[in-house]
Amino acid sequence: MLVVISDLHLADGTAGDHNLKPQVYVDLLDRIAEAHAKVRAVNPHSQVQIVYAGDIFDLRRTHFWFQGEQSPWRHFQPVEGADHAKPPAPSASGEGYLDRAVQLFTQIMTHENVAPIKGILGDRLADRFGGIEPTRVYLPGDSDRLINMSPALRARVIDFLGLDLGLPQGWNSELRFPTQYVEPGHGVLIRHGHEWDVYSFEGDSDRLEPQDYDCVPMNDLISCELFARLTYEASLQQPGGEFSAEAIAQFRHKLEQLDNVRPVSSVVQWLTRHFTTSEDKTMLSQCIGRALTNFNGKDYVKWWLSSAGHDKWYNPLDEADRLELLLASLDKLWLGKIGAAMKIYDKFAAYDPYERYVDMAAKEEMALQEGSAVQYVVYGHTHWAQHIPLKFLGEEGGPQRDLHYVNVGSLRPTHQVTRDGRNFYVTESLCFGIFYRQDERQGATGPTFELHNVQRSRL
Repeated sequence: MLVVISDLHLADGTAGDHNLKPQVYVDLLDRIAEAHAKVRAVNPHSQVQIVYAGDIFDLRRTHFWFQGEQSPWRHFQPVEGADHAKPPAPSASGEGYLDRAVQLFTQIMTHENVAPIKGILGDRLADRFGGIEPTRVYLPGDSDRLINMSPALRARVIDFLGLDLGLPQGWNSELRFPTQYVEPGHGVLIRHGHEWDVYSFEGDSDRLEPQDYDCVPMNDLISCELFARLTYEASLQQPGGEFSAEAIAQFRHKLEQLDNVRPVSSVVQWLTRHFTTSEDKTMLSQCIGRALTNFNGKDYVKWWLSSAGHDKWYNPLDEADRLELLLASLDKLWLGKIGAAMKIYDKFAAYDPYERYVDMAAKEEMALQEGSAVQYVVYGHTHWAQHIPLKFLGEEGGPQRDLHYVNVGSLRPTHQVTRDGRNFYVTESLCFGIFYRQDERQGATGPTFELHNVQRSRL
């Protein structure tokens, strides 16, 4: 039995504490153990595999990078003739950004809601799964991409998630973690899926070499230098004068939910719906102004939005233009022009952020190869749990199989815009996928799956 979990986004809490309570992970294990108990009734020798499919840790949703000079996107290396940004070269002397990333990871691991998870998910679990220790696999995503660039970070992940448990030979922290995982018996091809998001993957998506995953993506700066910067500016607000301590606290708490808004194109609408008092509007205007000044002043942003980066003259609404629409709408909010901001937002939001993952799943080369055992292309990244049957492969008289897209969603709070666009609803997600071999389900004629998508209203 193979379990896929994605997008825990364990963070240090400085940009808002969105780490779920440890009990959520106990509930998760209970549900997995219940499913495996049914499997053992069919196959007593079944072993559980747990695949952590990226964005388990969040090294950019933080105020940490505002301290000191070193950051993962400063001194980046643009590639001449290509819209890629290689990471900064390793520091020749002194503390580099990867050394600082180790410090940030330590902050994450010691957070009060994160530290207990090591004893829940990363401990020995054989007694919960029929006496056979589960094996674990970890695939980095975009918010935890730095982990694959540092042996010290990889060693900490191996320890925290218990990746050595259940294996005859442990993981070697000197070697990179895989970026995709294929298990023919369960019929799965698993990757995080950020490879198909131009804001989250800066490498060559046609090539997908290890070095492509090290390139600096724009979402590093959107998440940290823009959205986390908004919450950082809010944290600097002091009571006195026109703002009371209570008003500042309420404002900060609301603004810290910003990174949970899905889809991201709804951010401007979310801000206009949630900050309506005169105090809120004044504080929001101040925070947006400072955050935009910070963001627009970054060398990486200037390059990315230029013709040397991602602005293509032959495309009237490319990825650079969409980002500029977001920035322009935030700029109008800064100036208090809500109507103008929403007109710009309407252009930015007229874009389906999920359809491209379905399209790319249908094109996965390994799944389409003759003789492939892949039936399920499994992604995370979108935080949107869904299953879509893609196509039927094979000719009459030969091997035939269905191909499916499965997204396993996330385990985190989500502010989702209502269909009429007038409000947002907040839920906590407990989403994961379970994939079964033929010999693990009574009467099965091939690999099967379950998509567990539990949505809880947040109190």
